Amino acid sequence: MNRNTDHFEDLEYIRSLFDADDVHAPDSLSAENIMAMLPDRADEKPVQETPDYSSDITEYSSPDKPERKPVFTRTAVKRLAVTAACLIFAVFGGVQLYQTVTAPPDTSIQNGELYTFKDKSEIEHLVSSLDRSQDILYDGDILEESEMISEDSAPATGSMDAGSGNMVRSEAKSSSSAGDHSDTYLQVEDVDEADIVKTDGRYIYYVSNDREVIILSADNGKTQMMSKIGAGEVENYVHDIFLKGDTLITVGYVYDGDDGYTGVTTYDISDRKKPEMITSFRQTGTIVSSRMVGNYVYLVTRDSVYKGGRVLPKCTVDGNYAEMTPDSICCVPEPELPSYIVLSAIDITSGKDAKCKSSAIFGASEEVYCNDHNLYTTATEWDDKTESSATRIVRASLDGLKVKFNATVKVRGRIDDQFSMDEKDGYFRIATTSQRDGMDVNNLFILDKDLKETGTLSGFARNESIKAVRYFGDKAYVITYEQIDPLFIIDLSDPENPSIDGEVKIDGFSTLLVPAGEGRLLGIGHATGDNGYGGEYAAGLKLVLFDISNPSAPKVLDSKEFKDMSSPAQDTHKALTVNSKDGWYAVPYSVYNYEDEPLIIEEEGPADASASETEPPEEIESEIYSDPQFEAGVLVFGADDKLNIYDQHSLSENYLTRSVYIGDYIYALDEEGNVSSFRFTK
Repeated sequence: MNRNTDHFEDLEYIRSLFDADDVHAPDSLSAENIMAMLPDRADEKPVQETPDYSSDITEYSSPDKPERKPVFTRTAVKRLAVTAACLIFAVFGGVQLYQTVTAPPDTSIQNGELYTFKDKSEIEHLVSSLDRSQDILYDGDILEESEMISEDSAPATGSMDAGSGNMVRSEAKSSSSAGDHSDTYLQVEDVDEADIVKTDGRYIYYVSNDREVIILSADNGKTQMMSKIGAGEVENYVHDIFLKGDTLITVGYVYDGDDGYTGVTTYDISDRKKPEMITSFRQTGTIVSSRMVGNYVYLVTRDSVYKGGRVLPKCTVDGNYAEMTPDSICCVPEPELPSYIVLSAIDITSGKDAKCKSSAIFGASEEVYCNDHNLYTTATEWDDKTESSATRIVRASLDGLKVKFNATVKVRGRIDDQFSMDEKDGYFRIATTSQRDGMDVNNLFILDKDLKETGTLSGFARNESIKAVRYFGDKAYVITYEQIDPLFIIDLSDPENPSIDGEVKIDGFSTLLVPAGEGRLLGIGHATGDNGYGGEYAAGLKLVLFDISNPSAPKVLDSKEFKDMSSPAQDTHKALTVNSKDGWYAVPYSVYNYEDEPLIIEEEGPADASASETEPPEEIESEIYSDPQFEAGVLVFGADDKLNIYDQHSLSENYLTRSVYIGDYIYALDEEGNVSSFRFTK
């Protein structure tokens, strides 16, 4: 037997183990140097003490040399080799072990379940791995349920007081059932949205530019200030408000120490002159959106964290701060940036008991869709596989105080706004714009209750992007735009095979689609003009009335353009006032009115150097436009078989942000908190 060959075979085996783990030893611990340290011939100098290997020693004798010499057997050599290997692993495998211990967890979904963290160190390792030069803002990943209830209260029992609708109805309604005043125009019936103005028919509640709530009594067009809820008292900055009976709910920012919080504060306003705070709930992060379903406000914030700082979201009821526990936090696959989405449910009827619960998402949120039983958040991510944008969708179930994130998926493309999403009969529908061959294309995905793709309509309206979407029943109405405004009607009745029923084109584009009675659809958006360079620019406000009674052949019934006019309703549905009872709509507007013709001014030009000094300088003509006249007011119109402009009422020298109606009076509020009014009857 060739012992040298055997030894090298042993070492080659050890070497293969190192190579498999990508561990490399230095030259001093090479196979040759290790062999040089190991005896393998009978005449080598014996090892004097071998207590650990005594069972592996065999005695040999020779006629010439009767003395015995201890010689290592093959087993002993193997053990020495293994010992050397252990030394190498101790030196270099320790590095690999350290990397393993500090590596972020595998957040892939197992058996359909989101990954749940085991302890805080896992979250710290994940945050550390994602911390990229303090680039700690947007993405989309998830965490789960963490309970935050004040010490003296118990979880709420009983069911959620919510409407039965789980989709946008053919006629969207405000959150108020009374017919004598308006309320916030909603995407989903019975799911209220916070806004900067609310009214109950007797009072107007408005968030001014100073970020404080002004309470005004309103009577036949006249208003009187009752009180203010000032920024800096409980909140540093009021963002928007809800109203439920004699309870006013503010959503605002609070700065406490090194952390920033978003707070939901309830006030007893039974005495409008003396509002009294009931309780205040806070959670870390900046506001994304909020909803109110029945007696519960659902608040969504984005909470950025960073390596070496706070890594867990925090919540507080009336100042009792606590971190969420790691084992209540879960995560979507392959998060990209370290930030949470925090979702809380607050029972606004619980008074000083302050019943509330919180959940969280490891990632980011940009838009929220909510019905009475599910809340969806979305965020734009970059997809390395397709090298294009994708939308991360995360779903949370809602049941009173019970909120829990339970599913996630990523779809191709990016969404336009919250109206790009909808849910009906357990199917979630979402419309996106993506890139294909260097140009925009559009898609509509239908996902089942597990957020698995059921059907897709992909690649329509090439070189155009989505500007507005609305879902009614089994139809989706999609506006895309490049230089014209096509309206697509998409049939969703077969979730596995969505298809385009019909389309119609018109100049400009709509950004908000509103049901306007049976077989009618109102579009509010932008008129466009030629910029002189082969492109277009937004040139004013545009209203369009579509006939959608025949989905395969939609028609434009009427359209009207208002040059140089703009309205906040072009950007947010909350600026639209709807009187369903009397059949009219109103939007605040602002416009700069320019003179039709410029003033022609004759001026003396520079003298020609070659001309005689006695010749007078040349006279030239200059066009000078007069300063534009600013006008702000409320545009009131109807949409039956055509668009009827009932009033273009100039009211203010300041930008108007909202309008509401109470009885026969329309009240308009400007950015300074001033209120103007006029009487209107159709």
